[in-house]
Amino acid sequence: MSQNFLMPNTISAKKCFWNLLQYVHIGLQLLRFQCVPWLVLAIAPLKLLFASEVERIHEQVRYLNAIARIDFVGVYGLLNDLLW
Repeated sequence: MSQNFLMPNTISAKKCFWNLLQYVHIGLQLLRFQCVPWLVLAIAPLKLLFASEVERIHEQVRYLNAIARIDFVGVYGLLNDLLW
């Protein structure tokens, strides 16, 4: 029985494609997890300007929660690398 080495194995190609999709999905989730606090810091002050009292408290909580989620040690390390 001869094997054709030029034809890809469809099972392994599908498996590789599935693994690639999983890695891309995990990467996008990590990117989203890193970017969301910065987006909240950019958007929440604008919403605070036009919010009513209950909405204002909600936006203040979101803003403070976003500040707590940011890894400032990493930010300071990046700034240190940029300065020196």
